[in-house]
Amino acid sequence: MNTTTKVITGFIAGASLGILTGILIAPNSSKKREQIADKTKDLKNRIVGSYGDVKKAYNKEVEAILNSGKSGIDSLKNTLKV
Repeated sequence: MNTTTKVITGFIAGASLGILTGILIAPNSSKKREQIADKTKDLKNRIVGSYGDVKKAYNKEVEAILNSGKSGIDSLKNTLKV
């Protein structure tokens, strides 16, 4: 597991615990609890969407680096052929 994944996982876990604590401490008003639950769902959806975007960008960069390395190796092989 790389550092970026650990940071994102930690952020999601921390946000989840904070949200859960907020729901448990919230006043007994069911309307307030529903509002908190709705905001929690919205936050979760935004975080999951952001994580997906970060993951796609990361994978795209890794792929570009791999392709660059492969091209360099192929070029070196062609140069060394006699």
